Amino acid sequence: MIRSVSASAGVDWLKNAINLGRGNPRALFGGAALAVVAMVALMFGLGIVQGLLLAGMGSAGAMVAGMAVTMVAVVVVISMLLVGFLRLVDDVENGRPTSAGRVFAGFGDLGASLRVIGFTLVLTLLQYAVLGLLLAVLARDALGWYARMMTMSDPTTMDPAMLALPDGIALAMVVTVVVGLVMYAVQAIGACQIALKGRGVFGSVGDGLSGTFRNLLPLVVLLLVVIAAAIAVAIVAGILALVVGMLAKLAGAWLGLVLGVPLYLAFMLVLWVVGIGIAYHLWRDICGGADDAPLPVEAASVGA
Repeated sequence: MIRSVSASAGVDWLKNAINLGRGNPRALFGGAALAVVAMVALMFGLGIVQGLLLAGMGSAGAMVAGMAVTMVAVVVVISMLLVGFLRLVDDVENGRPTSAGRVFAGFGDLGASLRVIGFTLVLTLLQYAVLGLLLAVLARDALGWYARMMTMSDPTTMDPAMLALPDGIALAMVVTVVVGLVMYAVQAIGACQIALKGRGVFGSVGDGLSGTFRNLLPLVVLLLVVIAAAIAVAIVAGILALVVGMLAKLAGAWLGLVLGVPLYLAFMLVLWVVGIGIAYHLWRDICGGADDAPLPVEAASVGA
């Protein structure tokens, strides 16, 4: 069931995401840390594979093969970790017993993970198609300027006139932000529908689109409060960076590394958890909830 919520829900989504895991922070942040460790291990292993391919084949084909293997492996593992982490968050928020290892639940549910991959691919194609169409109609000059900048092979030979921003760049930025906000909401709802309710790919896309367009006002409120929070966080981060830099000058660069690296990793971990938390609470208010009966898992189909 798709629900419409009040505009103030946008504030509540961020607030609940910040308070995410208050009932079991050990499981939640432990799971997030395990997911980060898994991704680091994956990238390390893929680096070795690419090195072996280059050493064995020693050609451009090896580089292409390495990039293909890397892309497929990253998409698959991220999808599996997303399924597991969403289920971990759902357990924590509903007071069910769980542990950090729940983040790997997606590795044991290949059907859900494959549906998340299919859903992500469909949504990515839809996003680029919608964004390209809107920019072509509303900001053709800006789109052409961006295409020329991206296809330039040698920046040193660039015509200085190209540095001037084209007409319609402001409108293009607004369109990009709006499409990004809509697609974030669609992805949040759809991914949770797959991981937590057993929906198929196209059914999740439909749920995401329906839930998003019925709740545009709270999404705009969410965007505004996230921007305000980001400014506040940037100020605090700048002050911390200044303090760490001053201490590093007094005691040596090693102190900057000792203090800076853990702070940076902790910040990125919290940022990721809060981002997933916003997506989860957005979904729960619009079409989820602890009292809803799970939909039957569609293991044999990726459709509705």
